[in-house]
Amino acid sequence: MRSALPRTLMAAAIALAAVLVPAEPASAGIWQLSDGFEPASNPAARWTFTDQGDCDTPYFQSVGVASPRTGTGMAGLRVSNTGGWCAIGRTIFLTPVPAHPGARCTAGVWLDLRNAAATFNLEVINPADWTYIALKTVPVDQTVDPGWRLHTVSWTAQRSDVVLRLTVAKAFNHQFAPRAELDDVVVQCAY
Repeated sequence: MRSALPRTLMAAAIALAAVLVPAEPASAGIWQLSDGFEPASNPAARWTFTDQGDCDTPYFQSVGVASPRTGTGMAGLRVSNTGGWCAIGRTIFLTPVPAHPGARCTAGVWLDLRNAAATFNLEVINPADWTYIALKTVPVDQTVDPGWRLHTVSWTAQRSDVVLRLTVAKAFNHQFAPRAELDDVVVQCAY
């Protein structure tokens, strides 16, 4: 008859190892960047203006056609009656991506799009070749009252640097110039 002592010692060693060896987490975490265009943070220094056609200079202020959704600041873009497109954009470094390629990322912005036959694009761009990584197009809906609405776009991150660009465009002449007011940009990656 064999002694139960070796089996007891083995069970104790396994139990001790289970307590002393940390378990890996199922998910490492969530990374987030937020930009509310607050005046004290100088958003004009972070966001670059681009236009093709007839656009007014973007504004970063607390008063526009709408009021800021939250806080005291927002951004605004306006395409003049002759048409074209204008955008603000900024390069974003997705901090977790070098260690976690394939992280799932989402960009979102609150938008108040008004007037005319306009389109808004929420664009995530590869800065190496200036191609879209992700794109969401939002046409103005003149059947609903203007107001703040959240728009998002998602992608699987393969590179750590991306350009986030917010664009308003107008295809033809219209009595009113389209205007996009923007607030509370968030980029979030889960890894």
